[in-house]
Amino acid sequence: MNISVVIPVSDDLRLKRCVDSIDEKVEVVVSFNKPSEEIRSLVRSMLKSQENGKKYKEIKFVVCEIEKPSIAGAYNNGIKYSSYDRIFLMDSDCIFKKGCIKKLEKNLKNGFLSKGKVIFTTNSWISKIIAKAREYHTSDKISAYSPPLLFSKKIIDYIGSYYFHPSLYWLEDSEFDKRVNKARLKIAYDPTANVYHPPLSPASDLKSAFCYGVGKRIGVELGIHDKPTGLIGSFNKYLIGASKEKGVLVGIYLFIWKTSLLMGYYTQFIFKLRK
Repeated sequence: MNISVVIPVSDDLRLKRCVDSIDEKVEVVVSFNKPSEEIRSLVRSMLKSQENGKKYKEIKFVVCEIEKPSIAGAYNNGIKYSSYDRIFLMDSDCIFKKGCIKKLEKNLKNGFLSKGKVIFTTNSWISKIIAKAREYHTSDKISAYSPPLLFSKKIIDYIGSYYFHPSLYWLEDSEFDKRVNKARLKIAYDPTANVYHPPLSPASDLKSAFCYGVGKRIGVELGIHDKPTGLIGSFNKYLIGASKEKGVLVGIYLFIWKTSLLMGYYTQFIFKLRK
């Protein structure tokens, strides 16, 4: 299967579980994003297992690296070093459901984008609330967010001269999705092509929201992101809208999540955490 699975990774040792869940003969591009020594050691051990014929017989590994931490940069570098025209974007903390890659490959056909669905797993009552919140603003929508997303490199001729904006540390897929929509490119969608995301804690999820806010501010300054809605708009969207669809607790949590995003947005505006 002529597909390059690009996986950015910094220090997430769950990378091995991700690669182990691949059930097709593909190229795996491990795109180091200012990696820790632990993740370097893990990848070396995976490559050694392949050399010794113990594992990964169906996988062609490519390893590349950027020094300055940036998910957008890691994606771009992974695409640069990939061998094939079709790129599958994957997160190191997720695992593939059997048949996911094959379904998206079949769905791509002569198009440019093929999208599956993230399943947010749970292990507690609070992780169930967070899972429903993530569903509300990500996986319930058909978008060009990753993962799981398969696309042709030819897409660059329609969405501009780049895949992911090199100055965006976060919300890089949101800006990518915006250009895909502007170009009116069809996204072939299969909700049964799934990857599984591990349970999220409030601390990690709200930290992500803060980082998204930083990325939002950077995008606004670059003129490629719209300004975020304020707390009043968030009240209507989340406390009222999300509560009707997902329940009151989810609506309350999403309002807190959006507040964390706005904190990141204004912190970046004042202190310039990332330049």
